[in-house]
Amino acid sequence: MAARVTAAVTGTGSYLPPDTLDNFQLLEMGTLRESFDIEQARSALKGVEGAGRLSGPEVFDHWAFQLTGIKSRRYIARGSDLTTEDMCARAGLAALEAAGREPSEIDMLYVASVSASDDVPNMACSVAKEIGNPQLGGYAINAACAGFVYGVGAAWSSIVSGMAERVLVVSGDALTRVIDYTDVRTAVVFADGAGAAVLERCEGDTGVMGPPAVSGEFARDPLYLVGQAWREEDDRVPILHMDGGPRILRNAVVKMAEIGKRALEKAGLDWSDVDLVIPHQANMRITRGLEQRLELPKGRVVHNIEDRGNMSASTVAVTLDEVMRGRHGPVPEPATIVLTSIGGGYTMAAAVVRI
Repeated sequence: MAARVTAAVTGTGSYLPPDTLDNFQLLEMGTLRESFDIEQARSALKGVEGAGRLSGPEVFDHWAFQLTGIKSRRYIARGSDLTTEDMCARAGLAALEAAGREPSEIDMLYVASVSASDDVPNMACSVAKEIGNPQLGGYAINAACAGFVYGVGAAWSSIVSGMAERVLVVSGDALTRVIDYTDVRTAVVFADGAGAAVLERCEGDTGVMGPPAVSGEFARDPLYLVGQAWREEDDRVPILHMDGGPRILRNAVVKMAEIGKRALEKAGLDWSDVDLVIPHQANMRITRGLEQRLELPKGRVVHNIEDRGNMSASTVAVTLDEVMRGRHGPVPEPATIVLTSIGGGYTMAAAVVRI
């Protein structure tokens, strides 16, 4: 019997901007201080001793953490010339280094983002140039927060079909550049960063364990982004809108569990086989809700939103890289990991990877 051909994750990488923005600093951005109702937020705080004596910024910090699970996030500071493409290239180079590969050894490049500097040339062209292989073929993926897992699916398909031997999947977003800083509930959520993985043809019981699962469901209101102009500060248009209501949160939990189950079924596995789940880090209430819903017999759900924020397409990629580098504790060998995600649109994707 012929050996199963699949795609192994041979290296991961990530890049986060050097500047950190905590909740206290965030309150000073744009007109958030004027837009934030301190007394209403104070009355909504739960389990906070002495809430009535807290200053306005302290109320905001507690409120933001209770709403999202976020204390701080990385962001591209105003005046920086760092772009989404720059972050993607640096994450990609880190993944190549971890895999022991040169850019010239890669056959295809997929880049997932909703915050490119240019629509044309597409981000794959731009990132290929920045990593030192401008002839590299590939394309950009817009699947919002599910973009990286869609990219893993595209890489798996390319490798299994014989179109490529080695594929670099990169995801990155700079959503703090397009946030409306009068919209408190949106501004508190998003962050900047990039992650990447190298996938290579392999045979046997490792790598991507079956065809990744993807799905969609049209819904514009939960998260939409229209037209961008953020190269020059005076031209920057804050146009990212998000609904973070309870219905949206519940839907995210349910859909990420469902799409994860579909990916496991495609791989001939179930939740009892899973060591780690790396979900899209949209909100701590979502990832905690997913953890409660799954009740993994032997595994655990990985969380990193507290000091990373929601980095859109790159959250799963960055978290995977952190797991591979030991930031979230020891990982079994081998480890069966479910990557599961939901993004604006809605887009949904999941993949089962054994490392």
